[in-house]
Amino acid sequence: MVGKGTNYKSMAYVGNIAAFIKYHLQNIKPGYQVFNYIDKPDANMNELVAQVELSLNKKIPATHFPFWLGLLGGFGFDVLGKITGKKFAVSAVRVKKFCATTQFDATKAHNCGFKAPFTLAEGLDRTLQYEFGQEEKDGITFISE
Repeated sequence: MVGKGTNYKSMAYVGNIAAFIKYHLQNIKPGYQVFNYIDKPDANMNELVAQVELSLNKKIPATHFPFWLGLLGGFGFDVLGKITGKKFAVSAVRVKKFCATTQFDATKAHNCGFKAPFTLAEGLDRTLQYEFGQEEKDGITFISE
């Protein structure tokens, strides 16, 4: 982890977004409406890592690198990318985005009568199980490697 992990991130589970759209299609109101949909409450990076550990039943190393060191590494990959012409997954911009708090207001979406079918923790767990854990289809359990 780069930084202290106390930065917050707004997130939304795709199942809740789909349910939100369905709800509004079934409850159409006149006029033009714009919503920001975010599952609440927002979690900080330390809380998200703890949820991932719980969902995958794996321990993630608790090493925290200082922001300045992560940023220096990002700049190093930027220079290496310029020299080689390759694009790397790590860059100074990505380190800055990872360490930044990105929270959005979804008050309007949460005050319109819609109730999300999943908590953010459930949505994260479902996503992680689909991608990395056990997945069941038609009574058959598949285990991703």
